Amino acid sequence: MSDRISWFPIADRETCAPETRALFDLLEEKLGFVPNVFRAFAWREERMTKWRAHFDDLMTPSEGLTKVDREMISVVVSMQNQCLYCLTSHGFALRALLKDPVKGDRIVLDYRRAGLSEKQMAMLDFAVKLSLDPVTVAEEDIDELRAVGFSDEDAWDIVEVTAMFNFTNRLMSGTGVMPNAEYHGMAR
Repeated sequence: MSDRISWFPIADRETCAPETRALFDLLEEKLGFVPNVFRAFAWREERMTKWRAHFDDLMTPSEGLTKVDREMISVVVSMQNQCLYCLTSHGFALRALLKDPVKGDRIVLDYRRAGLSEKQMAMLDFAVKLSLDPVTVAEEDIDELRAVGFSDEDAWDIVEVTAMFNFTNRLMSGTGVMPNAEYHGMAR
């Protein structure tokens, strides 16, 4: 396998802004490595900072949409887009959050057969529809989310997390970013 992580330049860590270097240090402390998404995106630091702030905000759990819910959306959308990077990195995140690698992998590979609740299925079916056929999304789809117990804020977050992963999937695929090898063995 190649050590190349992107088809684009990789910023020299020493020339990055202090905030980016601090982020890299934090990630190394937490994970043992710097995820390639940050290493690849750091050459466009200002954009990476804005993307990361929005991403972190979207992935923050709320009363009606847990961190697990948000990670389930991330992997289901990423499977639809066949995004190697996000499937690998967020597959790890989901396995770690669930503390159940089998269920985590089942959600990644085929959420419909993973034994999820009706509410989770409605959320993920909507995320798939929005990802694959957005022109067909109608207010009735939001009503279906409301009918299974999601608030308007929750439904908005489902839309926005879905949109973020469609964007990020395309960014990773379009720039050739490869997932860190370490992810493959984590939370197993």
